[in-house]
Amino acid sequence: MKDALWTRDFILAIIINFLLYVIMYQLMLWSTQFAMHTWNAAVSEAGLASGIFIIGALLFRILTGHVIDALGRKSFLLAGAVIYLASVPLYFFASSLTAFLVVRCLHGAAYGIAATAASTIVGAIVPPRRRGEGIGYYALGNTLASAAGPFLGMTLCSGGNYYLNLYACLILSLITFILAAMIRVPEHHCTAEEWKELKSVRWDSFFSPSALPISMVSLLCGIGYATVLSFIGAYAQTMNLLVAGSLFFCTYAVTSFFSRPIIGRFLDHHGGDAVMYPTLVVMALCMATVGLADSNWLFALGGILLGLSYSTVTSSGQALAIHGVPPDHIGLATSTFFVFVDFGVGIGPFLLGGLAPLYGFSSVYFGAAVIALLGIPLYYALIGRTGRFSYKQMELVRSREEENKY
Repeated sequence: MKDALWTRDFILAIIINFLLYVIMYQLMLWSTQFAMHTWNAAVSEAGLASGIFIIGALLFRILTGHVIDALGRKSFLLAGAVIYLASVPLYFFASSLTAFLVVRCLHGAAYGIAATAASTIVGAIVPPRRRGEGIGYYALGNTLASAAGPFLGMTLCSGGNYYLNLYACLILSLITFILAAMIRVPEHHCTAEEWKELKSVRWDSFFSPSALPISMVSLLCGIGYATVLSFIGAYAQTMNLLVAGSLFFCTYAVTSFFSRPIIGRFLDHHGGDAVMYPTLVVMALCMATVGLADSNWLFALGGILLGLSYSTVTSSGQALAIHGVPPDHIGLATSTFFVFVDFGVGIGPFLLGGLAPLYGFSSVYFGAAVIALLGIPLYYALIGRTGRFSYKQMELVRSREEENKY
């Protein structure tokens, strides 16, 4: 039973993660429309409503990762869930765009706390030998939410009543809090030496050195994913392919749903190197395919390739980020990984978006393909040449982890 995966608490963690992401995606779309409708905000000003949420999330991911393993994983999950719930009614009282942005930042901070706590908890719950598979299943919540959240946001806004989204999010946030209160969490009890280390403020107090290599590689893939999120709709419209954007995300979601647990299991049985090298190649092929796309079927193929690459990066990458770290550093490694991925998503449009008016949208995706290819020598230099994520080395580490745990 020590390798049992589908426990009560693992299932609760999956549902909590799904609900956190549904609310985030639902209000991402809603917030820009609401700002423009209510205060006649310019597109750039309304875009801040989405961006400032991510800023709040990133900042509190870093802070949470520093202290979560010492101060209590469940307490942080509950605190994040409470603030996440309490933030929703504040939208009703936002009387200006400035106040609205403050609420969005607070809501993002709550998301950063709760999402980091949930990911840390699942990393501690999943058996070491099934970590790739388990986190693959856990990450399916992100995939489903990326479809369900925008659908809810658009559907509830369609009648012109923008507050329906808030009522729905209030209910979902309450359910999230209830489930967070129900989950049982393996906690880490700090030694005196660990408490002393916690009080010292150094760069490695906020970023896990062991998680940095895979996080830096994953950042490059986040840049490519950001170009899809930001420009795929406008790109498809320039070619009068009205359904191409929807088709792209549909094939991406379906492929991600089925590939994540399968590739996660492959990671557990063959090691990280066997997964990451092909993934980076497929990511580059995805971006090149989108850059060359001139038909719906090529956009659909691009979505399939993205589902096989970026979804693998975010699930298998997390499993590799926490591989072999001490129990008191699981939270720090988790937050380090997602901070880098989210940062890549954040800078992607700014880094490559300037190519579009000069050379067309295709150049944006060719640029993203080059960046993905750069991940291959970077992975080799930082990880591959050390053999750290070879199957043999990973199996030795997992054996030691199980011995210490049991």
